[in-house]
Amino acid sequence: MRYVITGGSGYIGSRLTELLVERDDTERIVDLDVRPPAVPWPKTEYVRGDVRDRAAMRELLEREAPDALLHLAFIFNPIHNEALMYDVDVNGTQAVLEAASEARVEQVLVTSSVAAYGAFPDNPVPIAEDHPVRGQPDFPYARDKAESDRVSQLWAAAHPDRVMTIVRPAFVFGPNVDNFLSRPFTDSPFIPVLDGVEVDLQFVHENDLVAAITGLIDAREGGAFNVAADGRVTWREAAELIGKKVREMKFRTAYRMYALAWRLHAPRVEAPAGSLHFIRHPWVVSNEKLKAAIEWEAKYDSREVFVETMRAKGLIEGLEEPAATMRAAGA
Repeated sequence: MRYVITGGSGYIGSRLTELLVERDDTERIVDLDVRPPAVPWPKTEYVRGDVRDRAAMRELLEREAPDALLHLAFIFNPIHNEALMYDVDVNGTQAVLEAASEARVEQVLVTSSVAAYGAFPDNPVPIAEDHPVRGQPDFPYARDKAESDRVSQLWAAAHPDRVMTIVRPAFVFGPNVDNFLSRPFTDSPFIPVLDGVEVDLQFVHENDLVAAITGLIDAREGGAFNVAADGRVTWREAAELIGKKVREMKFRTAYRMYALAWRLHAPRVEAPAGSLHFIRHPWVVSNEKLKAAIEWEAKYDSREVFVETMRAKGLIEGLEEPAATMRAAGA
């Protein structure tokens, strides 16, 4: 198998590369990114590139003739330059898919997000893959994820003879995570609960996500798939696990505060106020379609993912093995 991975030096791209190079059937991996990988893995070549450059992407794909193209490149941590974020995340996805079409790539996987569904009061609990991706109008990350998801759906409709897989992961946590989703738990002095509503948190372990991606590629499963651990954790439970205080606030008050802080580039505020919808409204997803398609089972439930991540950050004491590790060992 030959692979091209955009965003191959990133958090999930590097974990995916690490797993694929260990497989006997992997012949070659090309990791395209704006920065080189931290580890120079065997069977791999790093190519510095911009996913928005359709011509360069087409040249790369025609030269490499990959069995599968995995598009993971996007700006994850929100930035104040929304136009740049949109250009990379949405226009970049469009350019990559156009290049894949022209280069006759037969199998494509794109990483979307559960954020593409948005957090709305009328969301079903849990959300299945046939629910529309509505994004979040005032949260560019979710808005752009929904748009790039729809771009991928349109590509699939236009290419029924090829395989398009859209992966929608829940919050990806693990011992190596360090992003705007994990840092509020480590850096913020309190955890907010808005309007007295304690919506559920849902995670997926980095290893379980990589296993899902490889499983879907191996099975050549097309369509959209949620990837999430079993079980849920409320914001209050998460706060109690790490010894953080809970502060109950009105949504409107918190929204105004965060909007001002984001506009002023205040420290510790790493996302626009629209991200608060995910604290106030439901957004958890079903993983039943993925389980049925490739017999995938998460080794970690949501609570275990959170505990392992916070233990790695030094916020939970104790060195005992998580339950998932003991289960894997047959304990």
